[in-house]
Amino acid sequence: MEHRHINTKNNQWTVAIVHSIWERGLEKDLCALIREVKINAKAADAVERAIPHSKVYGWPKFFRLYLEKIHEDK
Repeated sequence: MEHRHINTKNNQWTVAIVHSIWERGLEKDLCALIREVKINAKAADAVERAIPHSKVYGWPKFFRLYLEKIHEDK
């Protein structure tokens, strides 16, 4: 998913990008974010910072649990 105000090129992950994916992303976008968080520390950091500020149902809780699991495995 690519919105005109969002650019993830050059590994520039922000809270705004995460919120956009959670709020307007398609299933493929959410799956891509799940994969990216597992392998990309910058994406994981952006997700972690987005969690407390999101009002989207479900995804913040999912990603909080997912991040806990990823950190537990290390």
